[in-house]
Amino acid sequence: MNPAMQYLKDTLPYSIKKSLLDVFSPQREGIGPVLRTMNRGMKRVFDIGANIGDISLYMLHYFPGAEVYSFEPCSETYAQLTKNIAKAGFNSRSRPFRLGFFDVETEGNLNIASFHGANSMLEFTDEYRRSNPHLSNVMTEQIPLVRFDDFVEQNQIDHIDLVKIDVEGVERQVLLGGAETFSSKVDYVIMEISFVRHSAESGEYLKIFQLMHDYGFIPCKIYDVAQVGEGEMCLAQFDCVFRRR
Repeated sequence: MNPAMQYLKDTLPYSIKKSLLDVFSPQREGIGPVLRTMNRGMKRVFDIGANIGDISLYMLHYFPGAEVYSFEPCSETYAQLTKNIAKAGFNSRSRPFRLGFFDVETEGNLNIASFHGANSMLEFTDEYRRSNPHLSNVMTEQIPLVRFDDFVEQNQIDHIDLVKIDVEGVERQVLLGGAETFSSKVDYVIMEISFVRHSAESGEYLKIFQLMHDYGFIPCKIYDVAQVGEGEMCLAQFDCVFRRR
């Protein structure tokens, strides 16, 4: 990047940069254009598996009246998350929490990968290694885990406009721990669904879709489709938007 472009990137306010991106690249891949098409009047949105805050920042930008709850259990990425939100000037509407969600309240071991976006409570499956040969697990960290229903009840939350879930293979556990909330208090869910985090025989993706159906949701958009290997007929993952029926 030339010095002039780098200067603009470093100095322009976050919202101006994203607005310019929407002007010059409105059909780009990723969650940004998806969020841009949703109701800008959302008041409460959740980012489960917030990592360093990229999606939380998108939410804060596209939903200017919303409180954004960001959940990230890894201590290092949580620190970067809060730093990035503060730098963008969104602290007043940001609600960060260093915890993860599961189907029981407990402490778990998070596998810290060589790339922070691959951190997971799961070990790498053979399928995942084939699709991500450049990644490895480098250490583990003990993390706090709570049930989604318990968090919502304890914080007296009566409605959530949108929940994004990207938890690298434990999506079903998050859903199971939030059965009451997802069934009655959530309008939209955006979820990354992997076909390689679990063995092909497990049919994990079918269980996730069945749960979402049971909770009253239907899929309404699929994007960011990724295949395993060049030219192979094997689906690695995609993001799916669900809306309440």
